[in-house]
Amino acid sequence: MYYAPSTHWDQVFQKLRQAGTDLDWQEQWVAAFAPILETCQVQLLLDLGCGTGNDVARLARNGYPVIGLDYSREAIRQAATKAVGGTAFVVADMATLLPFADAAFDAIMSNVAMHMFDDARTRALFAEVKRILRPGGVFLFHVNALEDRPLRAKRKPPTQELAANFVLEADGQTMHFFSEPYLRDLLTGWQAVNLKLVEITTPGTQEPFKYVWRGAVFK
Repeated sequence: MYYAPSTHWDQVFQKLRQAGTDLDWQEQWVAAFAPILETCQVQLLLDLGCGTGNDVARLARNGYPVIGLDYSREAIRQAATKAVGGTAFVVADMATLLPFADAAFDAIMSNVAMHMFDDARTRALFAEVKRILRPGGVFLFHVNALEDRPLRAKRKPPTQELAANFVLEADGQTMHFFSEPYLRDLLTGWQAVNLKLVEITTPGTQEPFKYVWRGAVFK
């Protein structure tokens, strides 16, 4: 099943840099998980799909040793310019086997990066996350909710339905929308599963802009 190649994301991040902007959600994602991380004994944290490293830098400034992984060499090149002490970066495709040993991380975070794949790759990715997380470790994530689909379609109309709730957009990006039952099925076997549907609004108008599932689960 298709998903956008790394060159697509290289071009996205190059264009954003040239425009003087970035895919940075500020404290939107990391702040929500800060209280949970503070209760865990985190010796090493992975930011899966780190983009240009904004959240990696935030986590590092909060005292966490962090590895950032992304598919795009351009994103990692930009991320390296923001690096602070206790950070490292890896270029790898999260839709394949992750290049880490079993139980390598105390915490894994992924913010709006894991919803690009078909069902088979998504299930394999969740299994890989579980493999590289230590027993008792925490997996923190945001993924696009099914409720987000009509909102996103207004900005980026899909050109093809590749599978159930998995679409191809005109620029070549693929997007998977997660229902709560589907997400709970993906997380079968985890010790604790905490999910929350989050509405993100447009500043100023407070109109709905995006819906995501916020997850905090323990192995």
